[in-house]
Amino acid sequence: MANVRPAARKGSWSWVARVAELTGWGTAALIVLILNVGDIPPSTYSAGLTVVACLGIWLLIYFRAVLPRREDSWWTVGIPLVQAVGFGCMTFALLHDHVASAQVVFVPVIVSAGLLAGLTGGLSAAALSAAGYLAITNFGTGMNGVAASFTGGIFLLSGSIAGLLSRELRSHYRGEQEEHRLATAVRHRLMAVVDAVDEAIVFRDRQGTVRVANRRVAALFGFEPDDHVGQPGVELLRQIARQTDDPEELMEFFQTVRDLPEQELRRDIEQIIPVRRKLRVFSGPTFDEKGTLVGRIDVFTDITEAAKRAEEIEVLYMQARKTAESYQRGLLPVEMPRLPRVGMVAHYIAAAGSRAVCGDFYDFVPLAEGRVGLVLGDVCGIGPKAANDAALTRYTLRSFAEQISDPGALLQWMNAHIRRQSAPERFVRLIVGVLDPERAVLDYANAGHVPPIVYRAATGEVEWLGEGGIPLGIEDDARYKAGHVELAPGDMVILYTDGVTEAPRDGRPFGQGRLTDLITQYGVGSPGELVQAIRRGVESWAGNELRDDIAMLIFQIAPDKMLSEPVREIVLPNEPSRISEIRRFVAAFLADLRAPVETSSEILLAVGEAAGNAYRHGRRNNGRSEIRVRCEYERPEFSVEVTDDGPGFDLAEVEGRGTPDPFAQGGRGLFLMKELMDGVTVDCSGQGTTVHLHRSLT
Repeated sequence: MANVRPAARKGSWSWVARVAELTGWGTAALIVLILNVGDIPPSTYSAGLTVVACLGIWLLIYFRAVLPRREDSWWTVGIPLVQAVGFGCMTFALLHDHVASAQVVFVPVIVSAGLLAGLTGGLSAAALSAAGYLAITNFGTGMNGVAASFTGGIFLLSGSIAGLLSRELRSHYRGEQEEHRLATAVRHRLMAVVDAVDEAIVFRDRQGTVRVANRRVAALFGFEPDDHVGQPGVELLRQIARQTDDPEELMEFFQTVRDLPEQELRRDIEQIIPVRRKLRVFSGPTFDEKGTLVGRIDVFTDITEAAKRAEEIEVLYMQARKTAESYQRGLLPVEMPRLPRVGMVAHYIAAAGSRAVCGDFYDFVPLAEGRVGLVLGDVCGIGPKAANDAALTRYTLRSFAEQISDPGALLQWMNAHIRRQSAPERFVRLIVGVLDPERAVLDYANAGHVPPIVYRAATGEVEWLGEGGIPLGIEDDARYKAGHVELAPGDMVILYTDGVTEAPRDGRPFGQGRLTDLITQYGVGSPGELVQAIRRGVESWAGNELRDDIAMLIFQIAPDKMLSEPVREIVLPNEPSRISEIRRFVAAFLADLRAPVETSSEILLAVGEAAGNAYRHGRRNNGRSEIRVRCEYERPEFSVEVTDDGPGFDLAEVEGRGTPDPFAQGGRGLFLMKELMDGVTVDCSGQGTTVHLHRSLT
């Protein structure tokens, strides 16, 4: 028994055999103990030792030589069963006259048989032992019926328990073996799948111990993942963090994971060792079928190439968007129409950002009898396609307007044409108005556009114009009802696109309520002041990243007090190409006033210098920059205001230079303005600069 054998798993055949063997050796030791402590005659003692010696030899031969090689043979269990019962009978025959309850020696025999042969073997051993017990008892002093029944029951119970226990242990062992086999197969297949993916995957249990790390970990981070399986996950994470450009930030990220075990977290990191890569880290909880948290899975994805492609696509998209914006601005009218008794301002703001929508446009169509058609539209889509659709709509409307002056009928013709020319998913929101400046009336029709607004100067009330129909290009037989509005002196009409009211901030739009408040507050001023107020209000609400472009067209019937004191103004982007447009605007006003040619030339030169200074010093570092020019005539004085919204310049430093060097480049603008005009005033602040110029026309 001193020889060393490999350990047997509990429930296996080897384990059961060893338990049976130990039971046999325990029985032999018990018999020796009884022989030495009991009052046993010498002849019985000698015979008992002989029986024990034979039992020991039989145990060695059977359990060490026969059973390991013939465990599946029926006789390997059956014949030794009879032998074991025989040894039990011999021992009982020797001891039953000298030791009370000597029949207990049958119990280890029955138990061993039950363990080795199962329930059948245990019951068979119990029956043979009971027969031997009865036979020996009858040959001896006689048998007590109650004692015999009790002893037989003990034998049967021992055999049943041993057999059932053996069967249960073997069944459980076979189930464990099958489960282990299946689990091993599943693990191998799972690891094959996990090792085949492009992401580095690490699974940590609830205690933070690494249980799975695939081969991609080695490819990304250059160390053997198996060395970390079974080890604390924090060591593996530290080794990964040391390879990044900011190890502390990554460890703080995983510290957040530890504090919030059921939260999903994502982070992009920069790897610098062994090679430079951009990685995306995902850490999420894993649960069992009962919803209990069992650990976390960390996934490291190499997004270097994807990031490069995204940057390239972003560059291409921005180029296409700038092209579309340039095309869209090229479609807008170069000059505003000059109308009696009407001040008008049109304004366009291009959208910005990766999801910018560019499809808004406005136009003016000259009509008979001094009337003018006002057009404001919003085309479905983004980029060059939207700009193309805007061009198609604009020029189609211009050709139809020469034949049809009624806004409702014009939209019906436009709808039929767009249905034929555009794809089914394309549509256009459009508002068309016909303004008669002499009679101060506006006829209009709306095709799915946001409603125009009228500000009534007499009462300060805001009126929404709601006549219209569905957008163009949706239904073949759409009908559009025309509306009619009469305007009084000082009344202002505001046409705008949905980029104003739908400008978002934290998921909330700017809304019609805020637009109404701005119109109520600034409607008492001029159209240019209202345009600036709306633009700044929308930018303040949505920030510089407008997702939809904005177009506004605002005109005002001149108030009675302005009929003899006309005022005109224009608002343009602060760009060098707009200086000539500003000069044309001022020149047209001077022509209407019949100003002397020489005086007009000097005024235009001064205005050009003021506009040039506004471009050089009046552009904001971030966001859009604009320039506003306001002309006013109050007999005999003509005045011009040139206003920008940039940081400006140091007026005291410029005035301190004195007469400028005639050979120096620049620096003569303020000097020329003062020489050419009767008066020049400069108001300069961090929020913008206003140059006031005035000159007598007499």
